[in-house]
Amino acid sequence: MKKLAPSTIRHYVGALARCLDWLVRRQDTILVSNPLRLLPKKYATYTDADAAVLSAAKPQAIPKDEPRDRRLGETEEAKIRLVLSGTKRDDRERPLSLKWQGALELLFDLALESAMRLREMYTLRLDQIDIDRRTIFLEKTKNGDKRQVPMTSVSIQAIQRYLEQVRSGDRGMEGWSFKNDQLFPWWDGNDTPESFKKATALLSRQFARVFEYAGCEDLVFHDLRHEATSRFFIRTTLSDLQISKITGHKDPRMLSRYANLRGSELSTLLW
Repeated sequence: MKKLAPSTIRHYVGALARCLDWLVRRQDTILVSNPLRLLPKKYATYTDADAAVLSAAKPQAIPKDEPRDRRLGETEEAKIRLVLSGTKRDDRERPLSLKWQGALELLFDLALESAMRLREMYTLRLDQIDIDRRTIFLEKTKNGDKRQVPMTSVSIQAIQRYLEQVRSGDRGMEGWSFKNDQLFPWWDGNDTPESFKKATALLSRQFARVFEYAGCEDLVFHDLRHEATSRFFIRTTLSDLQISKITGHKDPRMLSRYANLRGSELSTLLW
């Protein structure tokens, strides 16, 4: 009996889930939906009962989750942007086929510039974005609170570029016209757990393909939130409290976990 770390369990389940995703897409008469996508949160965490069984079999420490601190490497952002732009890798026969290319590029930009969560972004409506005030107004976040997210100049330029792409049908945006005032095309607009789960799973799979093609196979979309938060600490003089108001972190301990600044970057601040 092996004592696997929760992260290892999720890795194995994720690999199997991707296989079943393929089966659902290709043979929906065999499997209509992927049961592994319906697993509850913290399914990989050992319960007290699990710990008792494992301890009886092997009296060793029960593996626990280590806080994830994955950040983008020096060249990874550029590689991901190349994939999103439709560039083919030298060792592949064709570029990655992506639906709603312009929308994916904007989502990636916003993730790195704002530290917003995936759901907070794909549920955005046009009236939540105030270019003149350089602010995105989030009506309901994961914590149940409203939040105002200031926009960087990069975010503003990316949004303006995307709005024009939708109007002109460029960058694969032909067929999308801000239905129900929604900024992005993936969410059906229903405030139900099923709708959120469907959109989240779809985008998570899409970006998993992008990251794999870019050679960033251990990267997941939520890591971009960690990267963005770390950049706030490195590139600005904002206080911890100010950053928490932007990112929506309530627990100071959680925010400190996100602020794992690289030693090489901190060295430039020393005398």
